[in-house]
Amino acid sequence: MSETTSARILIVDDEPANVRLLERLLAAAGYRELASTTDPRRALDLYREFQPDLILLDLMMPHLDGLALLKLFKTEIPGDAYVPILVLTADALLETRRKALDAGARDFLTKPFEQFEALLRIRNLLDTRRLYRQLEAQNRSLEETVRQRTERLLQSEKVATMGSLIAGVAHELNNPLAVLSGQAQLLLDLEHDPAVVAKRATRIKDAVGRCVRIVRNFLALARQHPPERKFTALTEVMHGAVELLAYELRCDDVEVTVDVAPDVPVLWADAHQLHQVLVNLIANAHQAMRRQATPRRIAVTARLGHEPERVRLEVRDTGPGMAPEVRARVFEAFFTTKPQGEGTGLGLSLCRGIVEEHGGTMTVESTPGAGATFIIELPVVTPPRATAPSPAASLPPLTPQRVLVVDDEVGVAEALAEMLGRDGHTVDVANDGARALELLGTGTYDVIVSDTRMPVLDGEAFYAELERRFPALCRRFIFLTGDVLNSDKRAFLARIGAPFLTKPCDLDEVRGMIRRVVGAAVEAR
Repeated sequence: MSETTSARILIVDDEPANVRLLERLLAAAGYRELASTTDPRRALDLYREFQPDLILLDLMMPHLDGLALLKLFKTEIPGDAYVPILVLTADALLETRRKALDAGARDFLTKPFEQFEALLRIRNLLDTRRLYRQLEAQNRSLEETVRQRTERLLQSEKVATMGSLIAGVAHELNNPLAVLSGQAQLLLDLEHDPAVVAKRATRIKDAVGRCVRIVRNFLALARQHPPERKFTALTEVMHGAVELLAYELRCDDVEVTVDVAPDVPVLWADAHQLHQVLVNLIANAHQAMRRQATPRRIAVTARLGHEPERVRLEVRDTGPGMAPEVRARVFEAFFTTKPQGEGTGLGLSLCRGIVEEHGGTMTVESTPGAGATFIIELPVVTPPRATAPSPAASLPPLTPQRVLVVDDEVGVAEALAEMLGRDGHTVDVANDGARALELLGTGTYDVIVSDTRMPVLDGEAFYAELERRFPALCRRFIFLTGDVLNSDKRAFLARIGAPFLTKPCDLDEVRGMIRRVVGAAVEAR
């Protein structure tokens, strides 16, 4: 059976003899998927149920004539679909033909008709539908290809930006690490003066926090994130972008200010994407000022917009500005004023795309010699009700639990065990998944906190064994991972849906995660 003769055809005609004639004619031509009605009032329901590829429609019918049905079909058939309607009628007036075609008919055949002509027109309409659907499929394939290649270009743009940041990130990490090393050595040499110990411990904690922020900001730029809207504080995003670029800006004597008005609300947005936009804009501003004399300044500000329910974010520099012809093309894909090899010309185009996906706008104001100001306006969107965070108070009080910590890094495991022990929990430690399974064979645990990469039996294999042998514990499992750039690892974590924290993480984050996991497990009973 050919693709055309396997098509579904719906016949709507109030004369039973006409319906039988058409059914015999179509069946003799090889069409088997037929549906018909002599009551035009049933036509719409029959269309929904049968989903035809072609409709044969009479015009002169009681209760509901063909023109009225054409209008109803027009509202029912999606605008991007091609479902042809062939009108069959004894009314040969030119005005009738015009009305039918205006109402949505694709062709018109006057009764009585020659059978070969009817079959030819039916075949032509079905062939057109088949070609239309093939074109739709090809367009979808092309759109997917464009999406994939755009994603690859986006990653290329990220890699280009990251390459210029690596030296600065290494330097920025070395500074707080030097603080950690020095303070730790001084702490070892101290007399046991509680005040001095507390002071040095605070400095160590602050240095660690700085390392954590630098690593997370860099990873946020490097990782491929699926779109994820959540409550986003612009202050954190803005400071994170500036901190990531701090070393290069400082070395080139660029003064950076970040100013967020106190009345700027928390946004419902993708923090990773907005971070990427700001890193790109600040890096571009820095590059534009490199060859000009001081003072070099970048101001990053956020205010309520001129229109209600809008936030206005600006990145303003004191660079050389742009000529009108450059400003007119600055958001075009692949347009760049940078030397060959220093950029893809996609950064600003992708940034504008991100902003527009958030329902916002991105423009630039600049004149030669007077710097440039990139202006982003974002809507203050009310999040879906289902996504509103549930208050922590709804979780039940956390009683002492028995916790199994699985990590091959002795220092990490010891710190977690000591923290959990101080909170009143009973803690056992295993340095790989195999040892953890041995402990699970001899005792019961309320929560498992495990690394992903370990020798002997890693986190993935350990979790697989839990699914097989202790499935109930999979709902009480938390992963700690430092391997966030590994696409296989990210895919694994997404597939199983287990909660996870990214190393390095704050101990309070671990406490909060254990509380949520235990609370959810109790509610699920």
